[in-house]
Amino acid sequence: MKNTNILYHFFGSVNSLDYDVVFFIEKMPETIANKLALSKKLSAQLVEKYPTKTINANLAVCENGQIIQVYKGTVDELNNAILRTYHLHQQDFDNRITHVVKRDVHLKMIRCLRMLLSFISKTQYRTIVKKALKQNIHIKIETLKAIDFNTVEDFGKGSNALDFKKSMAFQLGQTLALYNQIELYTKQEIIDCFPELKPFLMRLPNTEMETIQQFVAQFIAAIKTEVPKMKVTTEL
Repeated sequence: MKNTNILYHFFGSVNSLDYDVVFFIEKMPETIANKLALSKKLSAQLVEKYPTKTINANLAVCENGQIIQVYKGTVDELNNAILRTYHLHQQDFDNRITHVVKRDVHLKMIRCLRMLLSFISKTQYRTIVKKALKQNIHIKIETLKAIDFNTVEDFGKGSNALDFKKSMAFQLGQTLALYNQIELYTKQEIIDCFPELKPFLMRLPNTEMETIQQFVAQFIAAIKTEVPKMKVTTEL
């Protein structure tokens, strides 16, 4: 790499179609545009060394062995994901993360709710979904409840349905497991916990969305139980 002072770690599933990489920086850029530009710049510097897969980059600020700021996702999830999966990958630097942090279950559920809606924001449900994404958590939940995933086939022009199904299955499995105090960070861990999700996580063709519908129903029941306990119902 040109910037040899920039440390990075690979993390996540060993059989991902891309490289999940987090770059450790001293200070997080203030704007989304600057964060994106920096992540692209750093990714480009890794392509020559790791040309076989697309680089899926994240940025993080680390202090005293734990992550305190991230570009994408949440601090707690990325921190623990690195600790759990660092050893699964060939690494160029010693692990900077030394401390497990407590997971924020409610934040994970709020993010999962938004992501599930976002995944289908270009389907035939686009009108109600885009409106719900701007509304409070109660509207989001009721909108998700109104979606019949069995009728969703086209995720939008140029979209890969298998990728969307994989992402939905990953989020649902990870979130429902965390709700039951189990942290999962790879596709295989989710498959071991929820074998029904394997066809989606492995991007197998001709998968029936009924399974996704059932997991969505479980998620809705769980988040409805938790909403009254939430101190915050939006992503900060």
